Amino acid sequence: METDETVEGFMKYPYFVIHVKEGAEDREQSIIRQFEQMRLPFEWVLDYDILDIDQDALDRYGYYGNKLRPAEISCVLKHITAWERIAGGDSPGGYVFEDDVLIDVKCFKHVVNQAVKEFYAAGLGGGHICLGDGDAMYVPWTALKKNRLLYLAEQVRMADSYWITRKTARMRLDWLDEHGFYLPADHLINKIDNDLGTPIFWLVPTVASQGSHTGQFDSQLQGYGREGLTGKIKWMFKKIRRKYLYPLLGIDPRVICPALRKDLNIV
Repeated sequence: METDETVEGFMKYPYFVIHVKEGAEDREQSIIRQFEQMRLPFEWVLDYDILDIDQDALDRYGYYGNKLRPAEISCVLKHITAWERIAGGDSPGGYVFEDDVLIDVKCFKHVVNQAVKEFYAAGLGGGHICLGDGDAMYVPWTALKKNRLLYLAEQVRMADSYWITRKTARMRLDWLDEHGFYLPADHLINKIDNDLGTPIFWLVPTVASQGSHTGQFDSQLQGYGREGLTGKIKWMFKKIRRKYLYPLLGIDPRVICPALRKDLNIV
């Protein structure tokens, strides 16, 4: 089992930010500012922009099917590239962010450091920690425990911000070698990790949001423009509904709904 010899020094983990070479300068500047504020180094993942994807690349990673848009295929290949870098590196794990991420720079270091400590204290060799509140998905307040940061889930909160172990990266790549892919990034992670039995954890409190959901950035995957104030209002009401009302209705978004489970062919 891989362990973190110096958990206190979580900053040694590499940070990878999925980005495009051109056309997203606002996202680029946002990432640079945030990491400068946190005084953390990071690496861009620029491989596999849409125009760089050819049949050889699709064959190499086993893409099949015809449901994914070019932007979705590009996003998946960039996540896979990040996994390759983590799997081939010297660190026992690594962070992956999409370039629309909005990080809580004031508490990120402290909260994530404690979360990684908690992860390794559980004696786990592989795992995925969701750092943000992607799609306004929250652990029900009725399930929260004092002094606990990590909560098991069946699915990820989107794929905008997460930490994985090197073992997990290697296992995902091995799975792809055998099965290929036809799903967008978040559903692909759900499929792989459920097939492999890799534990998925949601972090409480969250330390990141997606700017394309809050209205700050255009959505490059969904194809709609920046919503600005309207997007922020929609996001606020979505958060209130899912964070506070869902638990009262007995809804736990950590559980994969039957329709998605069937679609992903998860037993």
